[in-house]
Amino acid sequence: MGIAAILLCGGKGTRMIEGGETTHKPLLEIGGMPATKFVAKKLQEDFSFSQILIVVPNGREEEYKIAMKDIDCQIITQYLALGTGNAVYESLKYLNENIEDIYVSFGTQPLIRNETVQECLKIHREIKSDFTLATVVMDYPYAPLIRDEFGNVLGSLETHLDGANMPSRGETNVGSYWASRVALQDILVKLHQKLYSEKMERYDTISGELGYPNEMVRGCLKMGLKVEGVPIANEQEMLGIKTPETLATIRKIVDGKR
Repeated sequence: MGIAAILLCGGKGTRMIEGGETTHKPLLEIGGMPATKFVAKKLQEDFSFSQILIVVPNGREEEYKIAMKDIDCQIITQYLALGTGNAVYESLKYLNENIEDIYVSFGTQPLIRNETVQECLKIHREIKSDFTLATVVMDYPYAPLIRDEFGNVLGSLETHLDGANMPSRGETNVGSYWASRVALQDILVKLHQKLYSEKMERYDTISGELGYPNEMVRGCLKMGLKVEGVPIANEQEMLGIKTPETLATIRKIVDGKR
């Protein structure tokens, strides 16, 4: 069965704009090309994805078509900026019938290693996991994964969207996820149907958005589906394009490896 990749390219980029940068963050130059193209091209080196879907904000479709013109991918529109979970939800209708597992990451995270993605897919399939996150143990984790005394995943918090307290040390996801198609259809679709208000054009959550992966983790666990975190990533892989400073750091790291 096939695999698909969904690369999320949302966000307003407020901090970049304040720093004087007007280009949409996932289109900023990394390694001589737009960051999202860099991410997609790197994935194509080691994976045979049946599909690569690029989810972009409403009105930016042409920018991405130009940026990704020699990459075999499909541009998907996220009509309302309602979070990463909503962006993945909007993509599901475009998946081919043969797709069994879906990789989700971001056009703003070019430092995630293919080795990390590969190992997570291997474990995801070996243990028949429904939702698998690449993780790293670090100080002040942004999105801590919660485990019981036996190491089983109990939940996932998002210190921003959930308003959760950040522990001084813990295991956090790095923005690299594998999900079975069954889990996305059974959990994400039902979460959307349950939480989305057409009248309000928002979700019934603290932020009004549908988060990914935290909502998926909780939804899977509630329905008895298997969730696993694989602590094989490094802190560098978490680094995303958020500010002019992080952009400069990422460029320096990428240029140093070339």
